[in-house]
Amino acid sequence: MQTLKHFLTLARPFWGKPQQWREWLLLFAVISFALLIIQMSVNITQWNKAFYDAVADFNGDIIPSLIINYLIYIAFIVAFIVFGNWLRKQLIFRWRLQLTEQFQSLWLNQHRHYQLQFYHSYIDNPDQRIAEDSALLSELSIDLFKYFIMNIAKLVAFITLLWQMSGVQNVQIFDRTFHIYGYLVWVALLYSVLCTLFMHWIGHKLQPLNIEKQHREADYRTNLVQIKENAEQIAIYQGEPNEKYRLNHRFQQIKQNWQELIAREFKIELFSASYLRISLFIPILATLPMYLTRTMTFGDMMQARSAFGNVQDGFGWFMDYYKKLMQWSAVIARLSQFQQALEKVPTSKTQIIIEPQTEIQVKQLALYTPEKHFLVSNISFHLTAGNWYQISGKSGVGKSTLLRTLAGLWRYYQGELKVQTSSFLFLPQKPYLFESDLRQLLSYPRQTIADDEALKQVLNWVGLDPLTEQLDCIKPWHKQLSGGEQQRISLARALLHKPSLLFLDEATNQLDEQSAIQLMQTLKQQLPDCLCVGISHQNSLEKMFESKINLGRSLIHS
Repeated sequence: MQTLKHFLTLARPFWGKPQQWREWLLLFAVISFALLIIQMSVNITQWNKAFYDAVADFNGDIIPSLIINYLIYIAFIVAFIVFGNWLRKQLIFRWRLQLTEQFQSLWLNQHRHYQLQFYHSYIDNPDQRIAEDSALLSELSIDLFKYFIMNIAKLVAFITLLWQMSGVQNVQIFDRTFHIYGYLVWVALLYSVLCTLFMHWIGHKLQPLNIEKQHREADYRTNLVQIKENAEQIAIYQGEPNEKYRLNHRFQQIKQNWQELIAREFKIELFSASYLRISLFIPILATLPMYLTRTMTFGDMMQARSAFGNVQDGFGWFMDYYKKLMQWSAVIARLSQFQQALEKVPTSKTQIIIEPQTEIQVKQLALYTPEKHFLVSNISFHLTAGNWYQISGKSGVGKSTLLRTLAGLWRYYQGELKVQTSSFLFLPQKPYLFESDLRQLLSYPRQTIADDEALKQVLNWVGLDPLTEQLDCIKPWHKQLSGGEQQRISLARALLHKPSLLFLDEATNQLDEQSAIQLMQTLKQQLPDCLCVGISHQNSLEKMFESKINLGRSLIHS
């Protein structure tokens, strides 16, 4: 029941909105095609009786017309399968699109992707949950629902036929006679219930094994991506043997899980294969006495076998799709855990107020770690536009933490804090560069691409003149550029966006002091009204800041 509750929570945003009538119509069409396939199966079951009776009676006159009817039924079945599957795939992707957008937004809004790392419950591999688990949830849910409806339809379509063919069987027990109506139906039901209970007994551990499988596979892929992204550093360290050891360790965990999984699935498949073969024999065995006493024709016997199989399928849906149900349950557990974590993760307490005037007011601020360990306290200052302020203090005292608090990223503090500005930008020590053309790279984080003249101008200002002819080049820039060049790109973004409030966290530490001074002077010249708050351990840059915020002391004006 917990799985079903979590599923409804995940499904409600897509299926619970009135504007989703097109998707409901698609689902109705998918189910309709599935039901039409069932109707064709009923026709074929009735055809079985006519055909095998004709064969038994050596009636060759009607066999050609029966064959034509059979081919027509097959043609309809093929058409219903093809069109039904096409609509099914359309519906699956629409639901996956909604799930993907929902989790992307939830993950990225209010810096949850950043805050999640401080959350007390570790959530592994959010990338896999968004990309893979969302796709699996939509596909498995629609398929399981479709086949559940098909099995119900089989029951409705064939159970009356099987009941009628069963007749009334008299069973003598001691001196009493019992009349059993529809005994073939009861045989199918009893057989399915017993097999379902046994299947659950041997297969209930599949769900945790599937959850662990997704976890370990994702961890292994993460390590491979880390090696790809840090290939140069690994080569410099000559760390390949260590990387092989780490990869082998991860893969050994996959192997262990895989062996447990296939051992459990071996038992399930052994039972399933036996169940299916025995299922073919049971209706023959059950109807054989009536055939031998000539109360049932050979065609009736074949018809009963077909009807019995369909009724048994209806009763045995849980067992037939047991592996998929366990996989579906595992996917729901991972996505539900992810959703709950994102909804509960604490977000930043600092609200940056959008106002024309830029200023920062701090009173009696105290900073802590996520584990509530004290960092620094008694921080008070008032910062105004057009000035540059340097945060200084001993290593580890909390300089970067204060900067992140002002930027709205750090929520573990007490005291009064007010930040207002029309626009701001944070330049970290390690710039965020990605594979794209240079226009998008420089314009980040804005989605609007700046014009070529502005892009070339800021590249000239930061000393990256050779790149002005590569605006259209798509490259992995985080690998192509040196550390100093990457920081120049970061500073070019500031010059391009012209923020009213600028945070600098060791934004020039990869550059020589002369280049750092020149770039800082360019920033001050081009952004004269900007309020800049920065951290730097380059002594030559101290003169660039009018004031210092020395943690552990009061605000010092130079």
